[in-house]
Amino acid sequence: MKKGIGKMLLKNILNVYNLLLSLGAFYLGVSMFLGRGVFDTFPQEWIGVLPFNNWVSLALFGIIVFGIGNGIASTYGFLEKDKKIFIITFTMGALFFLCTVIPTILLREWYLPTSAFFVLSIIQILLGLFGFLAFYLFSLLKNRNRKNSL
Repeated sequence: MKKGIGKMLLKNILNVYNLLLSLGAFYLGVSMFLGRGVFDTFPQEWIGVLPFNNWVSLALFGIIVFGIGNGIASTYGFLEKDKKIFIITFTMGALFFLCTVIPTILLREWYLPTSAFFVLSIIQILLGLFGFLAFYLFSLLKNRNRKNSL
């Protein structure tokens, strides 16, 4: 009974984390889209270096890929009882990590949000990896013990 509770707790933590990342992506995307505050003007030094030339295109990319993507991952994790959520979460974390690393390399600059994005993406990668390893290794050990008892 305890093992089942641990599995569900891990999946629920992972699903809530994906949901929070989705909500954060929507919040940042809408903030960029409205162009207020720090998103008032698009940095001129980014034009021609990054594939985006304004905040609107960057906002749409973030909302579609990370807002909707993490939202789908979270919904899938809450509705389905299989182990694919760990692979989906790992993949979304890896994509988040790459989308943080690539602009850092292209711009040759490190911004304050970059640090937060690195931490958030690594947490997502580790949650997916830990869940995958925990569930699949547990299944292998369970099958091994079952074979030994025969």
